[in-house]
Amino acid sequence: MTVPHNRLTHGREEAEAVRAVVESGHWAAGAETTALEADLAHLTSRKEAVAVGSGFAALRLALMALRVGEGDEVVIPAYCCVALPNAVLALGAVPVTADVTPGTWCLDPAVVEKMVTPRCRAIIAVHSFGVAADMAALRKIGPPLIEDCAHGLIEGGMGRQGDVSVTSFYATKLVAAGEGGAVLADDPALAATVRSARDYGDQPASALRQNDKITDLCAALARVQLARLLKMIERRTELARTYLESFSALSEKGVFTLPQDIPGRVWYRFCIGVEDVGEWITKLDRKGVIADRPVWDWREEGGPARLGPCPAADAAHQSLLSLPLYPSLSRQEQKQVCVAVGAIAGAMA
Repeated sequence: MTVPHNRLTHGREEAEAVRAVVESGHWAAGAETTALEADLAHLTSRKEAVAVGSGFAALRLALMALRVGEGDEVVIPAYCCVALPNAVLALGAVPVTADVTPGTWCLDPAVVEKMVTPRCRAIIAVHSFGVAADMAALRKIGPPLIEDCAHGLIEGGMGRQGDVSVTSFYATKLVAAGEGGAVLADDPALAATVRSARDYGDQPASALRQNDKITDLCAALARVQLARLLKMIERRTELARTYLESFSALSEKGVFTLPQDIPGRVWYRFCIGVEDVGEWITKLDRKGVIADRPVWDWREEGGPARLGPCPAADAAHQSLLSLPLYPSLSRQEQKQVCVAVGAIAGAMA
């Protein structure tokens, strides 16, 4: 049996929701999209929620609504999904990479403060792997703060701590709808700007309006997933605690490091720190377990240059290994992962 790194968690409710939309004959953005926005606003206690076609679109539209444009600077984590620099570059702005804090892998406020210049128009903070970024400290720095909730939502107030917050409904995210995303805010004018760009029809031509609508098919899936989000988060926590208990002795021997069990975190990923990620991926694959690097190092392909050293981000790229963790992971599958990790670690000890 092969245990995949990611797997969708779904059931009859998702199938019925999609079937209802198909049979309704209204597949474009409509009633389900409006209902999803209401659900999101209620769940996150935000005044406004705008559902869009992807998490990337949510990032780009949030930046646009904050009037980020040509030549402006936006601070992003040096260790993050490539969607962040892509969204900044799409507006002609400059992504400024700041180092992260070891262990949390979230933006280091002390580093960010040094990176902010008069040209900085925004900071994007990611709740990396479900660990809450230090939003209070980042907010004090000054520029508008975009909260990226693709890895963590609801717990600890995630989703309502930024001047604007964004999330993703990509297939591997906490709320999976194949594709989709959302912009969350309390400013009606900001939300109106995002909607104007999303609903580009019957408006003047503009490079900022790029057809970012979500479909009702994706919205229906997201609504079902959102309704069971708390239960799925609880299941992720159970699985993570099992890993922590199973691997504690090996960690104490120094074979690898374990992620921090920080109160209020959402266990989106379970990432251990190893000496040779590639070797671990190969050996786990031979034992029927698919593991992966949690973040692709986009610097290697000629991505935006860093403006300063980022040792913590470098360490994360070099050492972090993501093990299977999702609500549909069975006890038998998790046992297989634990046995495989234990065998490989034992041989290295």
